[in-house]
Amino acid sequence: MTFLENDNIITLHPGELYFGHEAKKIKTLLGSCVALTVWHAKYHVGGMCHYLMAQEKPNKNKDIQLDKNAINPYRYGSFALDCLYHNMSQYMPVNEFEIRLFGGSNMYAHTSSPTIGEKNISFAQQWLRTHNLIVNEEDILGNVCRTLLFDLVNGSVKLQRYQQEEN
Repeated sequence: MTFLENDNIITLHPGELYFGHEAKKIKTLLGSCVALTVWHAKYHVGGMCHYLMAQEKPNKNKDIQLDKNAINPYRYGSFALDCLYHNMSQYMPVNEFEIRLFGGSNMYAHTSSPTIGEKNISFAQQWLRTHNLIVNEEDILGNVCRTLLFDLVNGSVKLQRYQQEEN
């Protein structure tokens, strides 16, 4: 999990994940991607994942094997959310975490339905139901870009929305 850290601000790019208890802030920019934040108020531990697509598409050509080391698996919600869940469960019961869900915008004017963003959000919602987890806050779908700043000191999330320009 590579990410850029500068002055206690960790910048997550698509396909990255961070979980910890350090006094840091996690920042990311979303379009059709999804970010899920988790926070435990009593123990001041939390994290964020930023994924691009819900699941990896099955390889149609069975003779070619993808090198999993060459491709970042956290760009897929199926890997990123499971990793976040694993990290949460190492500290305390996962149902004690506050969970927030962001992103899933429709960033392209001419797309079929469901959009990439809708598929990403649907996947996260299904994953949350499967694990009996409740979302405490969400800002999803639409046609806006979002910047998130998640503070691991107090669990607050600052959200800024940017309206997409019409072409």
